[in-house]
Amino acid sequence: MEDRLAVLEAALKDSLRSSLEQLPWHTFSASVVSRHLAKEIIECSRKDKAGRDFAPDQYTLSIHPRETGELQSSPPEVQNQLASDLHEVLKEIGFLIAKEPHITLATDPTLSMGEIRVIAWHSSDPLEFTDEQKVPAVETAEQPPLNAFLVVEGKRHYPLDKDLVTIGRLPNNDLILNDPHVSRRHAQLKSSENGFIIEDLKSTAGTLVNRRRVKRHRLRPGDVISIARVQLIYGEDPGGPPEVTPPYAPPFKPPSDRHKVTPLNLKTIPQENTRTFDLNE
Repeated sequence: MEDRLAVLEAALKDSLRSSLEQLPWHTFSASVVSRHLAKEIIECSRKDKAGRDFAPDQYTLSIHPRETGELQSSPPEVQNQLASDLHEVLKEIGFLIAKEPHITLATDPTLSMGEIRVIAWHSSDPLEFTDEQKVPAVETAEQPPLNAFLVVEGKRHYPLDKDLVTIGRLPNNDLILNDPHVSRRHAQLKSSENGFIIEDLKSTAGTLVNRRRVKRHRLRPGDVISIARVQLIYGEDPGGPPEVTPPYAPPFKPPSDRHKVTPLNLKTIPQENTRTFDLNE
């Protein structure tokens, strides 16, 4: 295991160096990034029925915002090149991969300066992938994906186990984003026969998928959703969300009775609604 880890780390370092140099990552060398990537690949790889190793195909690399200058200014081509180089290395080392790898670069203010976090997962089960190679494909209506989830700001996960999930600032949403730039009812996720679809609900800041503003978009594993300043990463994995991300918890609890009457016969106003809202949201 250690020998393979060292070989993978060395191969990644040589292959990814030119792509990483195009990023505004001032304090992270190719050696550091390659070491974290190699460890995550080894730990998250899975074996199929024939004992072959399948590497994960979805990756998120997060660092503190101050380490980047302005990460959002890095061109998408750099992420695509990183993913392509990674794919070549995995094939050279002997890993199989169910789908083309996808790499997301993100910032996370909860990380310490000089700290990097790599999260990897499989967008499909290697066992299902190898079975599909043996059985001729038959066109059938797909069911909504099982174990779909959102990674919220790179540190929490929200399971998509409902047909309709609303996203917004108010506490009556399913996924509450406590950010003043998020609209009260910002967007929603709806399940369909082919997966989940995100719809913008005429929000003020808009909804972006992979940096492109959308009104309605069918999600694929690895898609990065930007709700105002909050980043969500859509994933599908039969094994569930990455274990390093704890379950999502609302930033505050909705009141049990929004119209509770006080002894003075005055209705209490929930604290979260005492802020000033934009009537055009």
